[in-house]
Amino acid sequence: MEMLKHRQKNSGLPVEVRRMTISRMMRCGMCALLAVLMLLAGLPLRQAQAAEQKQLQLNLKVGSTTATVNGEKVMIQKPIEVNGTVLVPLGIFKKAFGSTVSLEADNVVKVMYGPHTGAMTIGSTTAWKDGVKITLPVAPRMVSGTLLVPMRFVAGVLGARVSPGSSGGLLITLSPSEIDEETPGSSGIDSDVGKTRIGNSYYGWSMNYPSGLVVGDSGGNESVATFTNTENLYYLEVHVSPLEIAADPDELLERLVRAAEEGGETILDRVVFPNAEVPYARIVSKDSSGALWEGRQYYSNGKLYELYLTDDNAGNYKDLNPYASLLNSFIPSFNAGDKSIRDLSTVKNGLREGYNDDYGITLQVPAGWTMDDQHLYYESNKGSHLLVKVSSAPSGSTLENWSKDLDSQVSDTFMPGAYTMQKDIEAVVSGEPVRVKETDLNPGSGWSTKYQILLQKSGYRYYVEYLAAAGQDEDKARFKTILSSIDIDFSRIKENFGRLETDDYIALRSQAVTKSSKTYGYSINIPRLWIPYQDVFESQTVEYRFTGGRFQINATPEGSVDYAVGLLQSYYKNSKNDPKGPQLISMEEITFAGVPATLLTVRQTRGGIPGHMKQVVFGKNDLVYTLTINVNDANSTPAQQAALDTTLKSFHIAEGGE
Repeated sequence: MEMLKHRQKNSGLPVEVRRMTISRMMRCGMCALLAVLMLLAGLPLRQAQAAEQKQLQLNLKVGSTTATVNGEKVMIQKPIEVNGTVLVPLGIFKKAFGSTVSLEADNVVKVMYGPHTGAMTIGSTTAWKDGVKITLPVAPRMVSGTLLVPMRFVAGVLGARVSPGSSGGLLITLSPSEIDEETPGSSGIDSDVGKTRIGNSYYGWSMNYPSGLVVGDSGGNESVATFTNTENLYYLEVHVSPLEIAADPDELLERLVRAAEEGGETILDRVVFPNAEVPYARIVSKDSSGALWEGRQYYSNGKLYELYLTDDNAGNYKDLNPYASLLNSFIPSFNAGDKSIRDLSTVKNGLREGYNDDYGITLQVPAGWTMDDQHLYYESNKGSHLLVKVSSAPSGSTLENWSKDLDSQVSDTFMPGAYTMQKDIEAVVSGEPVRVKETDLNPGSGWSTKYQILLQKSGYRYYVEYLAAAGQDEDKARFKTILSSIDIDFSRIKENFGRLETDDYIALRSQAVTKSSKTYGYSINIPRLWIPYQDVFESQTVEYRFTGGRFQINATPEGSVDYAVGLLQSYYKNSKNDPKGPQLISMEEITFAGVPATLLTVRQTRGGIPGHMKQVVFGKNDLVYTLTINVNDANSTPAQQAALDTTLKSFHIAEGGE
């Protein structure tokens, strides 16, 4: 979710921001709610106990007035179940986990824990989690003077795990986070008491934290922070990105102006501030919808900081002047010793949390990596990656035979000498036994290390793959920490999924699916294990990828076979005699798919990895077809070659183009 401003600004305020106003209801219940909140304020934080325990625990049961908080029995308003949703007293979360609450807008209650915030309205199913609108299955309600809230929503805000407890109860567990103690003498109702600034310690910035500022959702990307106002008066974004070459204010201004003009905006004002404590550039522009935006750029310590603010009520560029004090408070630094700063960063020891609610999976990810929580895929710009996949276990599957299947996959896709398998290690993840595999791989550009974590439970396989790319020793050193961070709520998959795909390598490696193109008149059998990169067969080019290689089909109605072959020959001449450049090894006339064809074999080194390429060029029905196979030398195994040969032999051209 990078550069939100440039994606969203043409429509004024983002839709999720426009919908931030929560309806006000049940004002008569506020006296009781205030009393509840004051009682919550008196509950002590269990910081010392959290430091001693690996996990904080809360045991409770629907209909019971007794709960167990970190081993201690307490009396509570009994939880109830409404239409399958469990409602529990909000105060029990503070007692168990140290979360805090604040009362806003008469009937809106905020739950806060570290950088995370949830907001609910009594009597309404509309809620917000870290700025994202959510519809609750059941609305919070007052019962005998106690506020009962949906248990799973609040647990999700805290990052807690819910699982079945003993005797039909529920167990809520949470690893304690490093949150500040309450300000001495404060009421304890608002976790932001004493916080006058807000920022991000990992990306190194901070600014004033005015009353009413609401933190929005940035899709898990901490390099972007979004804010709005409780009254929906304005919308603000802060972006941070690397910038290796220092930029002075004039260069920053040029960047701002160029970006605005490329977006079709009109520049209303532009100015540089070279004598500011941190020099910066500023523009005000109007987008195509008429919305006014103030943009600022700062450069500091190899980073570019960008601020974008808009107010839908602004009609003149001077109407943004009231926001100068807020924007002027921005500095590209973060004082970790200043307890008045609310830290939005979740980065701890160079790691931050990845989480997928559907699968109930939480794990730590290196902070600088791209994060895709939806698909549980994380990647560094140096080639390392982390992925999680959940699938249904094949009948009769065990960790032992699963491990052997993965060994077969390595030997099928890497030549001897290009891989080394280490001995499997037994470990435990979320209380379940796992098998950890370690394999060193060298595609030709250096040795990388791949770790595979195998867990099987209740008919599902949980597969975690962590690849430390060649030369990335820091990534390799992090593996044990990441392994220990994996937490799985096994009850979530039963709630959210039925039968999933079966990832059975031994069965899939001999299977193929027939694909065809009516437009270009051909059909072909594609191995099930190949990954589609461009698989729209009615387009001119189709591409699939596999370990260490790729397969392409190109069909074009223009030119001739002789012309296409001539172009390829010219390209492969390598007139500069570059040893890493393409070298035409052979060219021969063959018969392919029942028609005359030319086969070109080429040696080449791409990205430091040596390999070879084969191209088959032929014509039929006024079309020129080119089939291209690229395979790294390290992956040119008999199994891979057999799959490629079978695929090529399956290519069929329809007579008359039908």
